[in-house]
Amino acid sequence: MPYDHGHALEDYFVELVDAAHHIHIVNPYLNLTPKLAQAVDRALTRGIRIDIVGRIDLKGDIGGRFLTALNKLFVEKYGDRITIREFKAPDVVLHSKIMMIDERLVAISSVNLNNRSFFHDSENGMMVLDPAFYARMKPIYDDYVAHSNPVAANVTIPWPIGCCSTRIGSGKRSDQRTPYRR
Repeated sequence: MPYDHGHALEDYFVELVDAAHHIHIVNPYLNLTPKLAQAVDRALTRGIRIDIVGRIDLKGDIGGRFLTALNKLFVEKYGDRITIREFKAPDVVLHSKIMMIDERLVAISSVNLNNRSFFHDSENGMMVLDPAFYARMKPIYDDYVAHSNPVAANVTIPWPIGCCSTRIGSGKRSDQRTPYRR
């Protein structure tokens, strides 16, 4: 269970981010926990290269507009320091969760990089520490890259309709939104 043993699953993924050289990630959800965000920041400070293939636009998911805004916040924070690509294969929805580290370790799991996976859901996966297995997985990662497009670091994040509405003195709902830009 993710909440057993002091959030051991989150700690495990934090340790994975403590790579020596390079991290390849395939994951549709990029709403990091604070501890995982700190680990990513440490890795970037150490000069670790991080490449991500994900789904920034989560239209079609339950809560897709809100989840898209969260993914765009990730792009806004890291887009100038991490290579981020959006998977765009026709008729295919990215649902894979893969981390490939330092050309020798591969983690394939059900773990999304979000709070739900680390604190609510029960997740599973496998980890293989073997350069030969990494070499067998690399073409799969490269295929994800081939079916993706670079994501621009300058994103506009419109707040999802209905999430931030307020009532004004007249009792009418205010639906005027100003896109969040940084």
